[in-house]
Order: sequence, then C-alpha cells, then structure tokens
Amino acid sequence: MICIFLGAPGSGKGTQAKKVCASLHLTYIGTGEILRENVASGTELGKRVKSILEAGHLVDDDTMIEIIEERIKNEDSFLMDGFPRTVRQAEAIDGLFEKYGKKVDSVIFLDVDAPEVTKRILGRFSCPVCGKDFNVYTDDIKDRRCPADGARLLQRSDDTEETVRERIEEYARKTAPLKEFYEKRNILMNVPGTGSPGEIFERITEALDNKN
Repeated sequence: MICIFLGAPGSGKGTQAKKVCASLHLTYIGTGEILRENVASGTELGKRVKSILEAGHLVDDDTMIEIIEERIKNEDSFLMDGFPRTVRQAEAIDGLFEKYGKKVDSVIFLDVDAPEVTKRILGRFSCPVCGKDFNVYTDDIKDRRCPADGARLLQRSDDTEETVRERIEEYARKTAPLKEFYEKRNILMNVPGTGSPGEIFERITEALDNKN
C-alpha cells in the first residue's frame, strides 16, 4: 500500500500519518523531517535548503525528487507526508513510481481552515531531550517545560506569524490544486481535520477501510 497525506501546514498530517503507519505497518516518509534533520546536522543538503525553509518557501523540485527516490526505491508499502506539494511534483512522482513499478493507492486530504492551522502552528513546541511534541492549546505544559524530563520546550525557528502566513499562502497557491489532480483519479479522500486526535484518526482509518 502506498498512501499520500495532503493538508495545509499545521493540519496535523505528521501526527496522523505516524499513527496510520504504526497501525498499518507502513514506512513513514516525512520530507519535512528529512529536511529539518539535514539542516540541524549541517549536511550539504541542509545548507542548500536552510534559507529556503526559514523564508517559508518550498524546496525546489529536483532536490525533493532526489530525496524521495532515495527513500522509496526499496520500499513497497509506505506513506508520504509533505510531498508532493505541487501538481508538477505529483507528475514527477508518477514518473518515479513508474520507474520502480509502484503506484499511489490512496490520498488523504486533512481539511482544516487557515485560522485553525495558524493557531495550531504558533502554539506548538517540542522537547529537545525526548523529542516529543506539545501544543499550548491542547497539552498541559506548565511553564512550557516537558512533563517527562523538565526540559524547556522549544519552538521551531520558522514558526512565526510572518512565516506561517507565507506558508499558508504558498500552500493555497501551489498545493491546493493537488486535490483536483487526485480527485480525477478517484483516490482522494477528504477527511475533516478538526476534533481530538483520536476522532481524526478514526475518520482516516474508516476512509482507508472503505477505499480498500
């Protein structure tokens, strides 16, 4: 099974995608995580994309395809979170999958409006010690410290109002048309992305069950 998760920044793709992967035993391929890890490690790729990410823009297609090909060529069942982000990238993915005898089975679109995703993004923090993510609007985090180890929680450097606005605007321009692209193939499932994480997960699993 090959699945793609779509949705605006802050729609909960990462959280739900990992839950689905654990439930269905799929390999998780999160391009955002791959890029951030490279930036943090100071790799050649990280140096190339750091300024792009900090400005809230999308990394160029050739770089992203290079990353994806390396990750998927030996995988049969996986979920892609964060890619493709444009119709052009989706067409490039088609060519890449054809090369390796693969095809997309399902596309989940998490539907969350702009005010809600802005609120979620500006409220999210992570622990530098255990790596767990928190949100000031949904988690009980006193003094913005990790409940497990007491470390001070950190906010991503690109989670600012200006950058969030840029990312949402860029998403609307470039990523939203992907809905129509996959709707035409009858593999897109629109899932409301509001409510508790458990409720959203149930909707996603039900949609995938009905699809299969």
